[in-house]
Amino acid sequence: MFLDPDKLLEAAPAEILYAAARGRIGLDYRFLDSLLARRDESLRAALAFAERDHASDRIDLTPDLIALFRHWKAPEGIPFLLDSIREDPEDVPDEVIEALVEMGQPALEPLLALYEELDESGNGEAAFVLASLGIADERILEILLERLEFDVPDTLLLLTVYGDPAARPAIEAVAVGVAPADTQLRKEIDDALAALSAPQPNRQVDPFDIRALYPEETDLPVELLDEDERAGLLDHPVASVRVAAASSFFHRKLSAEERKKLLHLARRDESAAVRARAWEALTESTEETEVVEAMLTAMRNPDLLVEERGGLLVGLAPEADRNEVRKAITDLYHVPEGRAKALEAMWRSLHPSFRDYFAKHLEDPDLETRRSAVWGVGHYGIKSELDRLRKLFEDEELRSDALFAYTLALPAEISRSRVKGLLARIEKDARGLSEMEEELVKIALDERLSMAGKEPVFQQQED
Repeated sequence: MFLDPDKLLEAAPAEILYAAARGRIGLDYRFLDSLLARRDESLRAALAFAERDHASDRIDLTPDLIALFRHWKAPEGIPFLLDSIREDPEDVPDEVIEALVEMGQPALEPLLALYEELDESGNGEAAFVLASLGIADERILEILLERLEFDVPDTLLLLTVYGDPAARPAIEAVAVGVAPADTQLRKEIDDALAALSAPQPNRQVDPFDIRALYPEETDLPVELLDEDERAGLLDHPVASVRVAAASSFFHRKLSAEERKKLLHLARRDESAAVRARAWEALTESTEETEVVEAMLTAMRNPDLLVEERGGLLVGLAPEADRNEVRKAITDLYHVPEGRAKALEAMWRSLHPSFRDYFAKHLEDPDLETRRSAVWGVGHYGIKSELDRLRKLFEDEELRSDALFAYTLALPAEISRSRVKGLLARIEKDARGLSEMEEELVKIALDERLSMAGKEPVFQQQED
């Protein structure tokens, strides 16, 4: 069942959490507010959800549960937070630490028990949380002083955080045994002693703003759904969900039933945005007479809204050999609000008549127009614009697009034996690549191999 994101208060919190984990609602203000509005019921649902088997979850809601327990300052959530430490004691998320610290006194006894449960190599984070609680307790001081025996620098930090001057004698005893040449450790000892001698400041904790973790509104994560689920969403009563569902079929081979549904949406849906995305999704079906005739008929309608016309022409990009399609794309290009989609239709068509349209828009004030221009430079291999693409590596909004385009346009002999060297060159030019960016560049290199009639390299390695 897919819940209406605008009517989540009509659903039980348990249903909402289940739907979110299955990718059937987006994680935004609507999701959050529907839970916060019913604190007690939602807390019970969150605790029950935390205990269930998550093997079939498409989205990991662990960060959301941590945030909810932290927001509610719910001691009932402490066992769940401690389990996060048990899972990987050496790499505990900051959010878990902050949540436990903000719980305060109720977290003390469970944390002391956890510290004793973990071995010496894995209880450092538990010690840090204990030191950060701001609770004066002899057991915490005893734990921290014991840690001086095997990890002096880290324990000095913890004792400074804990702030009890009673730790000074133990630190001074350690200082006696430190060699004069170990200037770094001596400095850390002196700093700790000075901090414990000074008046302890009042601990100021900024209020936790759970809403800052969520967008006001987000699309349904349809990419995580199977084809039957996505096809079912084409009939969803909310237009934004139908938009996301139709978009998910873009550049996919459609079944006859999917093609029929999308064509119906393109022709009949009340939303121009839905119609636009449905036309785009039909781009792989233009060899079907019914589809291409419907698209051409719509294109010839002079009253078609710019938004729908943009999606329609992107869908018709494979038909750019037709004079009327090229003219329609060019006409849309001259409409400012349609230019980004016109440029997208141009580069997807790869028709040689469009080659000179892209370079002039690499600094366009409209982001989506710049993005389409970047992709056009890449797909048309416009080598004169490589320097401008490199400059876009510094643009947070367009870096990924520029990397892909740069990979396509970079002059190089393309062969299976040389693509790894080309990957290394691009990594150097980009001043390093994240894991995701490296995968993106590999996809672009495999695309270049495919365009040259050669087998891909990286996809075969993945397989």
